[in-house]
Amino acid sequence: MNWISRVLLGLTLIFISSCDNEVDINADWKETIVVYGLINPNDSVQYIKVNKAFLNDNISALVAAKESDSLYIKSVEVKLIEIYTGAEYTLTRVNKLPKDSGIFNNSINYLYQTTAKIAENQPYKLVIKSLETGNSVEAVTWTVGRTRIEAPFRTSNPQFSLGTEFITISYVPAANSYAYDIKFYVQVDEFRTKDTGFLGTKNLKWNVITNFPVPRSNGGVAPTIIHKIERESLLQFLSTQLDSVPTISRRIKSVGIEFYAGNQTLVDYISVNEPSIGIVQKQAEYSNVFGGFGLFASRNTQSIMNVPVDPTSIGILKVNKWTRYLNF
Repeated sequence: MNWISRVLLGLTLIFISSCDNEVDINADWKETIVVYGLINPNDSVQYIKVNKAFLNDNISALVAAKESDSLYIKSVEVKLIEIYTGAEYTLTRVNKLPKDSGIFNNSINYLYQTTAKIAENQPYKLVIKSLETGNSVEAVTWTVGRTRIEAPFRTSNPQFSLGTEFITISYVPAANSYAYDIKFYVQVDEFRTKDTGFLGTKNLKWNVITNFPVPRSNGGVAPTIIHKIERESLLQFLSTQLDSVPTISRRIKSVGIEFYAGNQTLVDYISVNEPSIGIVQKQAEYSNVFGGFGLFASRNTQSIMNVPVDPTSIGILKVNKWTRYLNF
């Protein structure tokens, strides 16, 4: 989970760099709660990460970052509240997901989890209280609804074909969705050409669409979105992921597609934190956590997987200039 470490380090550095030049940045220590959470109605478990920003007079920030006491609040209460119904869920602290090594200590990775079912298209409030100091923070976000997927295949008896010049991706955007990532998956079985002995399966992921903004009419309604992707793009992708080896034969086992819809809070956060392309490198700060710092947002992931490929597509793979050397 090194992406969480990068977010937390960035939030900490932004917090420090935003101080006035006349302020002593090594003044008396003050607890600042830092939050990162994305709730997803399609996930069975929701995770919220709670840390604290830190300053220390005696050691550098890089050294302090290696100490777990510098990152975590020892005693904290985390609640998720469904605003319309008033239902409250107290999250439990767990240490079960490994974290990659880096600047921050990775011996423990405390997260707060709940298995409560998250409703779609609903407002939720996150309330966090430090039981050590009494400090509290809160944030509100709207959950993302379901995307209606119409192409390249539907959920009922799907089949994929390369028989046309373009791969059509069509969908009706979800409620509260403001941007989409779409990923295409291909499972390829490999065999020894000599005796057809099975060698294994390769799982390939193609990032087809990244951060596509959802268009809206004057009434705020999102129309059906259609992306026309050249078939050659997928064939070129396969040629970059698979080596031409005469002793290996291949068969496409299945394909799949996954939609990632993000709400406006998440999209705004990503937009603000994109790398600067101008002369001025200083980035604006973004946080929707009142009383603290961080991000509380929502996304919704949906997928259709294990879709078979029709015989016409196999013939195209055998003769196309990008894939004919891959022994499909």
